[in-house]
Amino acid sequence: MNGKKPRILLVQPTTVHLDGTPHKTRWRLIMGLMIPLMAGLTPDDYDVTLCDERLEDINFDGGWDLVGMTTTIGASLRAYQLGDEFRKRGIPVVFGGFHATLQAEEALQHCDAVVKGEADLVWPELLQDWRDGKLKPIYKADKLHDLKNLPRPRHELLKLNRYLFKAVPVQASRGCPYRCSFCEIPVFYDGAYRTRPIEDIVEEIKQVVKITGFKRFQFIDDQITGKHKFARDLFKALEPLNIRFSCLWTINSNHDDDLLELAAKAGVFHVNIGVESISQDSLLSMNKIQNHASQYKKLLKKLEKYGIYYSLNFLFGLEEDHPQIFDDTLKFLHEVKAPEAFFNTVTPRVGTPMRTQLEDEGRVIIPDADLYTNNFRCMFVPKNMSPQEVEEGVWRCTKEFYSLKSMFKRLLMPPGKFTWQGLTENMLFYWGAKRQIDPVDYY
Repeated sequence: MNGKKPRILLVQPTTVHLDGTPHKTRWRLIMGLMIPLMAGLTPDDYDVTLCDERLEDINFDGGWDLVGMTTTIGASLRAYQLGDEFRKRGIPVVFGGFHATLQAEEALQHCDAVVKGEADLVWPELLQDWRDGKLKPIYKADKLHDLKNLPRPRHELLKLNRYLFKAVPVQASRGCPYRCSFCEIPVFYDGAYRTRPIEDIVEEIKQVVKITGFKRFQFIDDQITGKHKFARDLFKALEPLNIRFSCLWTINSNHDDDLLELAAKAGVFHVNIGVESISQDSLLSMNKIQNHASQYKKLLKKLEKYGIYYSLNFLFGLEEDHPQIFDDTLKFLHEVKAPEAFFNTVTPRVGTPMRTQLEDEGRVIIPDADLYTNNFRCMFVPKNMSPQEVEEGVWRCTKEFYSLKSMFKRLLMPPGKFTWQGLTENMLFYWGAKRQIDPVDYY
């Protein structure tokens, strides 16, 4: 390498449409964490370039010495295409992320090495093996990271002006304490739930503000309130920073008034909640034991009390779902005047308990249904509906919820705390729903 720093390209592959073409846009709503984090993990004696492929084209002949890619489920097909292109040029490729972890043998057909699980403890070893010409096919840490002294993700290497929401991703915890049968998170993290030292989180945020000038953050934790004492202490530590942030937590967190009050004082401007279903039978069928549908209205009212804007996630096609579930869900959302909601078919990933059960029962009919953007395809035969009924119901919920009539009823009758923020975001999703675009595709 003639004394020059080895050039590493870290790629966040885009997703693909049903026709196989890459999903490309001039902007997207939020930035990701993984490739900036990997850049932070990379020693200074490497020249690192980041590429969010959704927003920019890849220069395959850019003189790269090594390429690393994060592979979400939806971006895995594109990652495979890109991996093949780089390898044709003799450039070694490394995959990491959820998909490569869950399907390492498949991924290795398109790359030279796979990092299974977290990369923090194995990335330096992998880089040294590559320089020594001894790259191994699989790298997996023999223990979980204690999350102390993590490097600052290098967000500034992204094209920050291409993201509409100037909210920098940050992570306070990893994993989830729950075991929902459709979810791959407990599989990826070996069932563990860990938190970072709060002083490390605060220091990272201060550095990001200084470097980027941004004062909005997005906690990408799958469950930031997995330990309430930790969450309360974190929110107390964030309050003096004068930032605004979004996050995810489970609806049972709303029982904790102290936590809600602290979150509001700390600057939360949006929380996303996976309620998944308004049917208690459907919740129990996927082992989502922490949710109690009969308490939803009371718990959502608490968010209104503290002025915390929220969005809700729903899954359809569950074992106890019947055709009436769609109308019942829309009725519920209008009763609570939900400011925002996302609707999806349940698509359990390979390696999850739900997927294993469906495969054992021979009910999986479209194994790759979750690999594409802009579709709500049902990958299996539900017990009480046809796959087509599920798909049509999800699209109907999306279109009706983001209709002008629905927005008027939910956000303007009468105007309330969530009216302005709600109308701004709802109009974007209204525009997309009219064009058969899944709102999540904007992210």
